[in-house]
Amino acid sequence: MSGILEKGLVDKLDSICGVHPKLPQPPTFPAIRYQRIYTNRVVSVDGENVGPTEVGMQVDCMGETYQSAKDTADAVRAILHTYSGQWGESTSPVTHLTAHFVNLQTENDFFEQDGDKSTHWVSQRYQIWTDMD
Repeated sequence: MSGILEKGLVDKLDSICGVHPKLPQPPTFPAIRYQRIYTNRVVSVDGENVGPTEVGMQVDCMGETYQSAKDTADAVRAILHTYSGQWGESTSPVTHLTAHFVNLQTENDFFEQDGDKSTHWVSQRYQIWTDMD
């Protein structure tokens, strides 16, 4: 099921703005950048998966202004925080999974200046409980 979680994330957030694992150069703002930061599979003593898998995803909501980054972060939070249900393409069992619960754990603001160009972003860390193998 490699990549299904990330594809589902892109599908959920694509209506807000461009969603990328790495920003294209030059970037178009607002933009969302994401990366999986951990996967915690719970296994029994004989190696079988038991219960849901916990996945940590970092979602960076980026803009040329602070307000743009905050507005994008608010839109992402409205979609993801406390979500549970189908994740990915529901027409095929191979391309979807169930998100049992999505929880926003932390949110931090950042700013970077490069000459006369500034980039603001809100970094959100989500905990996703899923049936992923």
